Amino acid sequence: MSEKASVRKSVSLRWLEAVGIALTLVALVWWAIVYAQVMSNTGFPVERTLPCLLRTSDRCSLAMSLCKSWHFLGIKRYSPELLWAGAIVSSLALLLGSFMQNPGQGK
Repeated sequence: MSEKASVRKSVSLRWLEAVGIALTLVALVWWAIVYAQVMSNTGFPVERTLPCLLRTSDRCSLAMSLCKSWHFLGIKRYSPELLWAGAIVSSLALLLGSFMQNPGQGK
């Protein structure tokens, strides 16, 4: 592989890593904004709302619907799909990075 192609793949991999991290961070901030408000309005402890970061359950939906007072951003719902998308993109970047470091390992 030429040096130019290697640099191009490295830049693409860095971009993919950055996208995965950005998606994950946005999801974490989104969850924190919504559930900080939920916790303050409903009295639910963090332990009861933390599973809502990964999946939406009836309890999560109920907690969000009980929260009547919203913050300045106006976000009323959280969707865990963004967190999963960030995790998948980050995992893909790690997997591709390990294959790029050891291209002849599998032969």
